[in-house]
Amino acid sequence: MELGCGLFGLASELEQDSEQTLKQLAESGFTAVEPIYAFRNDPALAPDSPVPSFVRTLLWDEQKVRMMLPKLNEWGLAISSMHIGLSADIKEDDALPELISFSKKTGIRFFMTSLEFDTLEKCRAAARQLDYANQILNPHGIHLGYHNHYMEFKKVIADGRECTLMEDFLEHTSDKVMLQLDVGWQLFGGDDVISFMEKYSSRIFSVHLKDFVADFASVDEKDSFAAVGDGVLPTEKILNQIPNLPLIPHGLMIDQDRAAKGQVLLSDLKKGSDYLRTIILALNQADRNLIGLDN
Repeated sequence: MELGCGLFGLASELEQDSEQTLKQLAESGFTAVEPIYAFRNDPALAPDSPVPSFVRTLLWDEQKVRMMLPKLNEWGLAISSMHIGLSADIKEDDALPELISFSKKTGIRFFMTSLEFDTLEKCRAAARQLDYANQILNPHGIHLGYHNHYMEFKKVIADGRECTLMEDFLEHTSDKVMLQLDVGWQLFGGDDVISFMEKYSSRIFSVHLKDFVADFASVDEKDSFAAVGDGVLPTEKILNQIPNLPLIPHGLMIDQDRAAKGQVLLSDLKKGSDYLRTIILALNQADRNLIGLDN
């Protein structure tokens, strides 16, 4: 089973021992990782940057990617995609040519960004931005998808009807703009994950799984996380939707931001990986029984 892992939550572990952390992910059943791409002019990499060192550990520039690819291959890991930040300090007209050059050198073709829009005005601006970026990138075989958090599922009145900001975003972007659907944050935002996946299946090319405790709405956010399979995410129903999605290679990923309360994140990730494999094996067996392959 191809299963990726987002690296965002592992900043401290990667700073302490990046190679051992990545090897442990491979030993836990993961086949790919998703780092954060660092643009050449990313202010976070400046010597006087106030960004903590453990956060900078997550930022992989072209040199680091090219250095890490042979090691990742040795450990049985690929880079499924990379997250990018399009901040005020990183202009699209500089960033997009850089991504094209980087992709040609490394073979990495899938990138994700988050703009965390929480108003209709910001939503429409994000739609224009992603449309423009993909018009430039797609002819080079490169795709920039949108990774959601929970605020994009806020309900608004748009053009006289009620919808979520994410629905409005999809209606105002070309079908070339795909989603990295973080179903955990979607659940956290109060949206119906399965109905959304059924309606927009053709627009989802990556899925991030994160799970939350049953009372996540009433506890501090840092205490709300659970290992995938231990919380209230309808994981089995989500996995049933996966065959209907145009997923990129290793597009199914665990992206757990924090360890469950009192737990260790790498142990949570191993637990989630084991759980997913068990569920997928059970689903595959059910399919075989349904069509009579084992009779």
